[in-house]
Amino acid sequence: MAIRIAEVKSSTLSDDKKEVIVGGSGKYIGDVELRFARECLDDLIDALVRAKGALEPSVNPGLAPSVVAVPTPKRNGVARPNPDEIRFEIPKNFTVTADTSGRRLVLLILNHRLENQEGYALSPDAAKQVAGGLTKSADAVLAVKPPLTPPN
Repeated sequence: MAIRIAEVKSSTLSDDKKEVIVGGSGKYIGDVELRFARECLDDLIDALVRAKGALEPSVNPGLAPSVVAVPTPKRNGVARPNPDEIRFEIPKNFTVTADTSGRRLVLLILNHRLENQEGYALSPDAAKQVAGGLTKSADAVLAVKPPLTPPN
């Protein structure tokens, strides 16, 4: 059964700090209290951000025009412990496409249509910079001769 929430009135943390409690109301249901386990908050926030982006494409006016405001990335609901640490993965596939919703963004999707799919939205200028950087770096890697292995 679907519940339509017309107004969000409050949010609090449960006494045991294991749930976020959101208070709201609806036209036909009156006041309602929704409880979300802390383990699913990142997924809930991501879903709401995606939905809002589909409804109201916007760029944060306080940021440079090529920067889109998004939540801090987390892996499996856990923030990276060391901000200087970079984790590299080799994607199984990827796709690049223009966003057709009118937001004027270029979309880069890694592991397209796989369980660990991740995406990035870039302004056209940022996409050109990434493309140029990828081309230069690929040329540099290809220019390096592999070391000769001595015969056994």
